[in-house]
Amino acid sequence: MKTLFYIVLILCASQFYGQKSNDTVALSDLKRHLNILASDAMEGRETGTPGIEKAAVYLETEFKRLGLRPGNGENFRQEYVTPEENLNACNIIAQIEGNTHPNEYVVVSAHYDHLGMYNGIIYNGADDDGSGTTALLAIAESLMRLKKMGKGPERTVVFIAFSGEEKGLWGSSYFSDHPTLPLDKVSCDINIDMIGRIDPDRTTPDRNHYVFIVGQSRLSSETSKILNTLNSKTQRLTLDEKFDHKKDPNRIYYRSDHYNFAKKGVPVVFFYDGMLGGDYHEPTDDIELIDWEIYHKRCNFILDFTMSLANRENLLKRDLKE
Repeated sequence: MKTLFYIVLILCASQFYGQKSNDTVALSDLKRHLNILASDAMEGRETGTPGIEKAAVYLETEFKRLGLRPGNGENFRQEYVTPEENLNACNIIAQIEGNTHPNEYVVVSAHYDHLGMYNGIIYNGADDDGSGTTALLAIAESLMRLKKMGKGPERTVVFIAFSGEEKGLWGSSYFSDHPTLPLDKVSCDINIDMIGRIDPDRTTPDRNHYVFIVGQSRLSSETSKILNTLNSKTQRLTLDEKFDHKKDPNRIYYRSDHYNFAKKGVPVVFFYDGMLGGDYHEPTDDIELIDWEIYHKRCNFILDFTMSLANRENLLKRDLKE
């Protein structure tokens, strides 16, 4: 009888990917962080400028306040020199150590740079990618609450804020060539780049409860099943795979930081709101246009997905080829 009990317990644990994380991202955290990161004081967060340095300091301060460990030895910063302009730049890396598999990892990433200023006009990048960077901080805070309750992740969750994405995926390219952790022990890179808006070109009835997912069908046969099972039990968003098609004319799969993980064989999922027109790369990408309801839903789903990968029995299979 005791043997049967343990078998059932193990099976339940291995199916965690169909369960919620038992915590939620706080909407107040999202609003607080994004109001700072997308403010004029950050001067558009262009890589190599004083504005992005302010954002880097803010990220370091918040990760330290939350109690996360530095992800690059004793340092939150992974410094590098940009490949074309020879600018000093850095990625910000923080982590929450796993309970039982501390040497296996789930990476959650976003880029914290944007376009800076042109002719005195500030490009605040509230959605691109203030929304993703803010999600990193809010999800980290939720996971730390869980850890303090004894319900933290079983694998180590690593949060990486990349610079240089707008210049050509510079920060993630440097990281993938100089990783601070063994890439063969990374179950997945969960990349968040623009999740705070509703695409104005989306007129279908699900426009208030969708998110685009990209990359989930490329390297692991398990990822789509996990996403769909989890979604059916949690947010019930439309998981739109439009941009995951290999013939996607916009080539979205190749245009954000997850791609540098995929090139190294790491399974990826990229969460995205689909904004290709409207305020994309315009000075009007401001916090006033964020749709807080759908942004909050997406963040909670990403939180649950992060925990599902951190707590499942095995790393994701790497059984598909590009």
